[in-house]
Amino acid sequence: MNTIRLKSLMIALSTLGAIILMSCSLPAFAQSPKKSDHTVKIYVEYKLTKDGLMTDHNIHVAVSNAKITLTGTVSTLYDVTLAGKDAKNVENNYTIVNELTALVSQRSDSVIVRDVMHRIETHDFYTVFDWVTAHAKNGVVTLRGWVNAPWYVRQYQAQAERVIGVRKVVNDLKTAIGSDFLKYRAYQLIYSDPFYQDYALEMNPPIHVIVNGASLILEGKVNTSGERGYLADLMRFRTDAPMVVDNLQVSPD
Repeated sequence: MNTIRLKSLMIALSTLGAIILMSCSLPAFAQSPKKSDHTVKIYVEYKLTKDGLMTDHNIHVAVSNAKITLTGTVSTLYDVTLAGKDAKNVENNYTIVNELTALVSQRSDSVIVRDVMHRIETHDFYTVFDWVTAHAKNGVVTLRGWVNAPWYVRQYQAQAERVIGVRKVVNDLKTAIGSDFLKYRAYQLIYSDPFYQDYALEMNPPIHVIVNGASLILEGKVNTSGERGYLADLMRFRTDAPMVVDNLQVSPD
């Protein structure tokens, strides 16, 4: 290859590299032509369908003036949120107007609470260091209790929102902030004691340990009042906890 051809090739490669570098640094809207409203609508509908949210025309998508409006019904509150995220992911610069509603259900509050607690108690993050209770009235679910990390507050709310029949979630969960040493010490004392070893074999061990500030809080259930009394004394005399709060319940015979 002669010198002139080599020099020309080097210039061409240098120019191509500069073009690629510039294109990578440009914002997304500058790299591709602006989508039409019709195209945006098709993309949103595709995302909704892919996530199983759009069946039998239950969702209407309208796009105009840089605004995406969703109307119609979906199965759960979780689906309402997911549909809004899908629309936002298609066009981040568009305003999303999410007017979707969850289907009205005839399910009883007791059944709703049962399903909410099942979803929470079987969640990967839920352990003996969390304690969540659920109550429902006319489909409005209230979550109370303690969680082991702040991001679990939203995680457990999302689990409740997945249940059919939930119209609204009132999230009163609090994050427990206390000594990890005290927490694990209490756990070890409980589940290594012969009185409570059988409880440790259960899928969801019924005795929960919450450490918040100076308080060691016992939540859950035991089989007898004797087990409850012994456990409270064990925590008071073997953990050096400044305060032990015994909220344990005795299972009915």
